[in-house]
Amino acid sequence: MSTRSLLPRIAGALLFLSLAATTLPRLVLIVDTARTLLPLPYEARRERQMGPWYPSVETLRREQPRHEPVALVVAPRDFDSAVFANYYLYPIRTRLFVGRDNYRNAAPDPTRPKTIVAVTADRVERTAYDVLRDRDLRAGRRVVLAPELSEPLTDFVLPIAASLDGPAPETFVIEATLVNTSAQPALVQSVFFPKGTVRKLTIAPGATVSYYDLVHQLFDVMDMGWMRIDSTAPLRAAFYFANRGRGDATRLTNATEGGTRISPSQLHRDSKLFILNPYTIPTVAIVDDEEIPLAAGGLLIRPITSIPSLGGDVYAFVTTRELNGHTDFFWPAK
Repeated sequence: MSTRSLLPRIAGALLFLSLAATTLPRLVLIVDTARTLLPLPYEARRERQMGPWYPSVETLRREQPRHEPVALVVAPRDFDSAVFANYYLYPIRTRLFVGRDNYRNAAPDPTRPKTIVAVTADRVERTAYDVLRDRDLRAGRRVVLAPELSEPLTDFVLPIAASLDGPAPETFVIEATLVNTSAQPALVQSVFFPKGTVRKLTIAPGATVSYYDLVHQLFDVMDMGWMRIDSTAPLRAAFYFANRGRGDATRLTNATEGGTRISPSQLHRDSKLFILNPYTIPTVAIVDDEEIPLAAGGLLIRPITSIPSLGGDVYAFVTTRELNGHTDFFWPAK
């Protein structure tokens, strides 16, 4: 046999050996895995291959009513996991939403499933919207990275305290920083009005406590009102009304005294008048000569097209939204 006729055979043999060297370990692993899985029941085989993700989706399939559709909310990086979840949850009907924003923007759709299922590469779990929202906020960055702290004080009144969402990307929160400047522990009481819900905490001497979503973190609600914070030791503090979706924030004034004299100002869109009763007894607010009773700790919110004439022993301010989404606050004059 000539050397020329041997060359193709030698080349082919070398190619085969190189392929065998790279694929044989993988082939042995596949055969070994198949031999290990063969005697196991179907469910055990799936769990062995897919880890804890598979039992989580099977638990949901057993517990979820089959007639009730679910919303699969998933991050883009875990899209494949949502596709598998859709398959294994059958016959439960599912609807896929890539990201929380897509789910909340579908709110006007009456067919949007009310039950939320968060899907990741690790597990599938039924959850609530505010839990999903809190995970997003906790994983993100605060708007105000260097808050401007007040002088040491023992009482603060936040004229607005909110944890709310609008259409994406609008996400409204109160970012807060509290620093105990004394040598004694600070016993702090926070009251969320008008409901009057109370939360207490202790801040160690020299310690700092920060919140990315004060209302939800303290009171476990998505709501709007106002807040009083009292401390047994002086605190330096900063409170910001922040729109996380737009990276925008406004420092809140400390409304420890009543005030109604708001200077005439240009309003834009979605303008609102806020009137709160920061006292422990009922009072009366006056809006363009209309007398409006307010309970202790009460709050009145009214849409407006111009700044009205105001009076009474209350605290009032106005908000208005610019076209770029920024919220302007018009506080009462000192």
